[in-house]
Amino acid sequence: MRSSSIILMVALALGISSINAQVEQVNLAQTKGEFTTENLSLKAGQYVFNISNENVDHEVGFVVVPKGKYEPENHIKDAYVKAPVATGKSSLTSVVNLEAGEYEYFCPLNPTAKYSLTVHDGVETLTLGQVDGSFKVQGMTVSEGTYQFEIANSGVDHEVGFVLVPKGKYDAEHHIKAAYVKAPVAKGTSSTTGIVELEAGEYEYFCPLNPTPKYGLTVVK
Repeated sequence: MRSSSIILMVALALGISSINAQVEQVNLAQTKGEFTTENLSLKAGQYVFNISNENVDHEVGFVVVPKGKYEPENHIKDAYVKAPVATGKSSLTSVVNLEAGEYEYFCPLNPTAKYSLTVHDGVETLTLGQVDGSFKVQGMTVSEGTYQFEIANSGVDHEVGFVLVPKGKYDAEHHIKAAYVKAPVAKGTSSTTGIVELEAGEYEYFCPLNPTPKYGLTVVK
């Protein structure tokens, strides 16, 4: 099965951290004329956006709108930064409640392109723990759908990660980038991946940092 059959739902290098049990923080950096994260995919829920200015020589901001609705009256006001963001600084938004749907984000002060923000309902989290040299769950079968993986380091003395590929395709270009963990997973901690929409087919998962064997993941209709 070709890697193109997998719909990758998250931009690379997305930084997300928990503020509390209900609210997550999404970190977005701007350089001159653009955001470094080009497109986002999130679960429905509450978020705070942390907007940083990396070497834009004037203040920047942040706007989120329903897709295609760019007029000021359609701006999601809670997603405005609390203060204009000067060079080398960052600013938070208020808490933004995002329901499932299609949105866009941009900065009219930079200015930037408009980037897609897809919010999904019904994302299932699959938890996979690692011990020294192996995953605790050694193979899975799931139905087609939208997933997020939570990877837990349950006793490995160094950081671990997670790689998901179409079966037999182990080269880096075939890695499903949305399934990378958002941060290396130290002993006694866990990290989530991005959101991945999996179509029917055969996949494998493994950790090259542990390292582990390659385990089968079957996705059925």
